[in-house]
Amino acid sequence: MVWDGNLTGVPAAPGRYAFRLTATGRGGAVARSAQLGDLTRDAFDLFDHQFPLRGRHDYGGSGARFGAGRAGRSHQGQDVMARCGTPMLAARGGRVKFKGFHRAAGNYIVIDGDGTGDDYAYMHLAEPSPFAAGDRLYTGQRIGAVGQTGDARGCHLHFEMWTAPGWYDGGHPLDPLPALQAWDSYS
Repeated sequence: MVWDGNLTGVPAAPGRYAFRLTATGRGGAVARSAQLGDLTRDAFDLFDHQFPLRGRHDYGGSGARFGAGRAGRSHQGQDVMARCGTPMLAARGGRVKFKGFHRAAGNYIVIDGDGTGDDYAYMHLAEPSPFAAGDRLYTGQRIGAVGQTGDARGCHLHFEMWTAPGWYDGGHPLDPLPALQAWDSYS
């Protein structure tokens, strides 16, 4: 059996799902893979996003927050403090829009999130991401590691979310902290 994550042509809501298989023998005997309501057996979690770090982390102080003052501008993302080298994952699968190095952002990658209209930007990677513009990624795929490249003070991920049409392409940045905290609660 194959399931594409859709229910009657619509993406299934995030949550816990179970496949329950029932077989009836010629004599009427019934075998089930799991009892109805038993979500501990033959079950899996389906989420449309994943927290972008795999390791200990915190959300830093007030200066790490979206909208915090910077020299002549405001902070357009949320900093997530973690040890250098902590694995960094795609919060949402999609297509790589940009990859590069910038004197402020350091090594960075921007992913157009499939079906969301949002772009996700990851900055201060320890090394350039192995992916290039146009590459497709899946949710949870490793895209790099936490670093402190560019104008970074300490090891951290600077994470941004942008509305359509995208990152520096007519969209505007959103405060990513509520989304990060939600993803952190189940990832």
